[in-house]
Amino acid sequence: MRAPYLVVMGVAAVLTACDTGSDPAARERAAASPSDSSNPAVARAAPSTWRTTADVTPKTEPPRVAEILSDAFANAAKAIRPSVVRLDVEMKRARGKMAQAPQPRGPATPPGMEDFFERFFDFGFGDGMLSPPGPERGTGSGVVIDADGHIVTNSHVVRGAGRVMIAFSDGQKYAGKVVGSDPYTDVAVVRFEKKPETLTVARLGNSDELRVGQWVIAVGSPLGLTQTVTAGIVSGLGRTGGRIQLSGERVRRYVQTDALINPGNSGGPLVNLRGEVVGINSVINVGPGGSYGFAIPVKQVSEVAQTIVKEGRVRYPYMGVMIGNLEDIPPEQRGEIGRNLPDKGVVVSEVTPGGPAAEAGLKPGDVITKIGGTAATSAWDVIDFVSGQSIGSKVIVEYRRDGKTGRVEMKLAELPAPETRGGPEGATIGISLQTLTEPLARSLGVDPNLRGAVIAEVRPDSPAARAGLQAGDIIRDVNSKPVASAEEAVAAIRSAGKKRQLLRVTNAAGTRFVTVTPE
Repeated sequence: MRAPYLVVMGVAAVLTACDTGSDPAARERAAASPSDSSNPAVARAAPSTWRTTADVTPKTEPPRVAEILSDAFANAAKAIRPSVVRLDVEMKRARGKMAQAPQPRGPATPPGMEDFFERFFDFGFGDGMLSPPGPERGTGSGVVIDADGHIVTNSHVVRGAGRVMIAFSDGQKYAGKVVGSDPYTDVAVVRFEKKPETLTVARLGNSDELRVGQWVIAVGSPLGLTQTVTAGIVSGLGRTGGRIQLSGERVRRYVQTDALINPGNSGGPLVNLRGEVVGINSVINVGPGGSYGFAIPVKQVSEVAQTIVKEGRVRYPYMGVMIGNLEDIPPEQRGEIGRNLPDKGVVVSEVTPGGPAAEAGLKPGDVITKIGGTAATSAWDVIDFVSGQSIGSKVIVEYRRDGKTGRVEMKLAELPAPETRGGPEGATIGISLQTLTEPLARSLGVDPNLRGAVIAEVRPDSPAARAGLQAGDIIRDVNSKPVASAEEAVAAIRSAGKKRQLLRVTNAAGTRFVTVTPE
């Protein structure tokens, strides 16, 4: 029983030594205490000299190949560490902004914790009440990409930012500012207001060389932590569209990974075992079946970031149409579109007045079958083709209308900025969507036969967040109209303009109705 007593005495001596102040007598007592490392009694109390007369767990020798792989992960994490930053973003809430009516908290809220949930989950302040002015804060990640001090991150991380603080893993913090952002690809660039004397620039890899099954690590600052690393493999590669929707509607390809990506990882790098950045983490999908993340390939991120640095914004060509997949329309309803339709094609649901498509003669209900001589079997075939063209390019579009084949030529125009488009297209509620699939439904713990649009992400300061919508919620109806895909949900929300909208939403806990007013 002597050793435990000595340990307590040792701790007490340390505490006394920390509080002696300028009292000489106290210092003498501390000097005579057992805190002296030469005291053999104290030495016996040290962890390294615990008595081990009982059996001790055996030391294991891992296989050499395991040590090599472990070293590869550790070396890649060490290499990228100086280039990864945490972005602490402060957003200014508009004074006098109307708050949404509070959503029911349900019986699961612990007694006495209501104020906690109100502060951290923004349940609102009652219908018709004004939300208090003051900053809203968020955290994301970023990575230094050049010697001039430019940092790439996601546009949703810095959206509405009034103040940005850049924090390195060693604790150094610097003020930053947003150079520009592109919501269409969810890419933004931040720069130091005063660049540090020394910077370590991340090495960029070639995302075109990625292979499914390749090891990668995700680095970032989840939950406000300075920096964490998770490991996994490249689970999938491909084009966005249909079942895969990222947070930027002009993201053309994706990298899927099972490396754990938590809130706050957005904007952080996805890194191969050579220590090269191959993607920027963007979207998280979480459900009872697990979680998986998507990253934007670094090739597109780099192209967009360079344009933002040079020009302050990115300009895109556009046709001026809203489109969807013909195969998503039930066979019994296809007769309303036309006769002799192909099995696959792209349905024009809306034509922007005065846009290139309208001037060329395309109409709602037309089914695009080819664009630029290439078969168009999905909406993203058209989007991908147009995104790869230049503003002013001439494009040949083939289509079916009333059982007949048509052909028009149009000159692509510049995509107007969101705030200048006006009309229904300007109405947003601050969410990114993904079409619900059977595997995704199972992972979310809902009926695999359900159809709808899964909320992949909710912007913290958005109408959706204030209405209580969360990632993993499934939008099934918009204003009593069923939606079967992400495209249909977006079209339905936009078509209603900025009026208050009623959504029927399902998750593993059940189904509820939510009202939200677009901004």
